Amino acid sequence: MVTVYRPDTLEQALDKLAVGEHTLFSGGTDLMVRHTARPGITPNFKHDVIFLDAIEELQHITPIELEPDLGAEAGLQSGLYQSGLCIGAGVSLHDIEINPLVPDVLRQSVANIAAPALRNRATMAGNICNASPAADSLPALYLLDAKLVLSSIHGQREIPIANFITGPGRTSLQQGEVLTHVIIPKADLPVTFYHKVGTRAANALTKLSVAGLAKVEQGKVVDWRVAFGAVGPTVVRSTVLEQKIIGQPVEMLREPLFIENILSGYSKVICPIDDQRSTAQYRHRASLNLLDRWLTQLA
Repeated sequence: MVTVYRPDTLEQALDKLAVGEHTLFSGGTDLMVRHTARPGITPNFKHDVIFLDAIEELQHITPIELEPDLGAEAGLQSGLYQSGLCIGAGVSLHDIEINPLVPDVLRQSVANIAAPALRNRATMAGNICNASPAADSLPALYLLDAKLVLSSIHGQREIPIANFITGPGRTSLQQGEVLTHVIIPKADLPVTFYHKVGTRAANALTKLSVAGLAKVEQGKVVDWRVAFGAVGPTVVRSTVLEQKIIGQPVEMLREPLFIENILSGYSKVICPIDDQRSTAQYRHRASLNLLDRWLTQLA
C-alpha cells in the first residue's frame, strides 16, 4: 500500500525522505503520465509519494545580493557564492515565465513548454530532475551556468547543472535528497537567441532546441554561448568552441570561411538519434542551420 505525504515545511519533507525510498511529486505533469496506464485508472506508484507543493520555502523567486567585501563570509553561511537569482523548486513554470527578474532566455524556454494549463502546475525543478535530453528549460540553464541546491537532513550541497544530469533520465541526486533551489548567477548577456523545433506551435514535444546568449562591446564579441537540446544524451554545450567566437570582431561573423569552421566544429559534437519525433539527420542539419542563423543575427 502506497502512502501519500503532503508536508507543510521543508524540514518535515526531509525527515520523511531520510527513511526509505520515496517518489517526489512537485508539479506531477510528467509523473502522472508515466504512472497512469490509461485515463480513469489510479496512478501506480511503487514507493510512498511526497507532495512538495504546500512547502512555502520552495515557492519564491528571490534576488541574491552579496556585498563584495562580505561575499565569502555570506557565501559560507548560505551556501551561495555569488550574486544572482534564487528560484525555489516549487515555483510554477507560469510564474517563471512572467517574472521580469528571470533572464529572457529562460523565460522564453519555459513559455514553450506544453500548454498554459500545464505550465500553471508544472515546475522547472521537475523539468530538471526528469533529466530528459529534450527538456526545454535545460539549454537555457546550461548557458546561464545554473547551480542546483540539493538538500537532505545532513545539510545542503551545491552542484552545477551540467554535473547534476549524468544521462537520459539519470541525475546525481542521492537517496534522501531533494532539489530545493535553482541558483542563476548574475550575468550581463543582453543578446538572446532561442528557437524550439516541434511539430506544432504549442504543446509540442521538442525535436530540438537551440539557446544562445552574447554580449558585444565596441564591435567585439566579449561573451558568446550556445547550447542545444535533444541532440545528445544531455545538453550539448562546448566552452572550447565558444572560445573561438569570444574576442572576435563582429565583422568576422560575416566571413564565410570563419562561419564554416565554427559549423564544422559543432557538427562533430552534435550527436542526435532517430526516434518517434524525428530523425538524427534532420536534427543534425536543423541544429547547424539554427546555429548559422544565431551567428548571422549577431553579425
